[in-house]
Amino acid sequence: MFNNYFINIFFTLAFLCIIQICPINAYIFDCLNGCMCNTEEFAVHCHSLNLESLEVPKSKLRGFDVIGLTNNKIKNLPTESELLGKFPDLKAVDLEGNRNFDCSSLENFKKLTILSDCGKTEEELEEQKKKLPTSGKPTEDCDFECMANRRAEEFHQYLLRLWEMIKSKVSEISKKHGFDKFIDDIQKFFSEDVSDFFKGIGKKFHDIKF
Repeated sequence: MFNNYFINIFFTLAFLCIIQICPINAYIFDCLNGCMCNTEEFAVHCHSLNLESLEVPKSKLRGFDVIGLTNNKIKNLPTESELLGKFPDLKAVDLEGNRNFDCSSLENFKKLTILSDCGKTEEELEEQKKKLPTSGKPTEDCDFECMANRRAEEFHQYLLRLWEMIKSKVSEISKKHGFDKFIDDIQKFFSEDVSDFFKGIGKKFHDIKF
């Protein structure tokens, strides 16, 4: 069980590092029920859509590492096997801001990292509101193009925050089960070896700090 868990963690770290240091020919398209699939960030953004459930695609959607479902009305997710069956590369689902989510269902997720409001204090929830993506509706001061640009930057910053949260959760679990050195070695690899490689070809390893 732990071998599979930490293999998944390794690839989560790899994907989230690549988001920051390796821009590729990518595009954004509408997917599921109103969500945005971003192939550059390997993320599905479904924030503030008043969703009560996550619609899984009819066919597999590969290459997406994170599904952001913040500020919705979701009570339950599809089963872990169903999610991984439709999103083979999925590593994490963010359910922050879903106040009615069934926290008892978290124990059914062994491979995916699920971030939620479960166990947070009211003070933590209030602070969290400032950091989650907004609805992004155009206004008189910011038209569709302006809002699209603003949302793109907002999503980028959101993923950076999500990355930090996943790192924290991985660290907490690794310490609990005595895998500290394993995680430290992975972090050192991505901080030093991968960074040096991309610097050598003119890329900058920025925004991520271990």
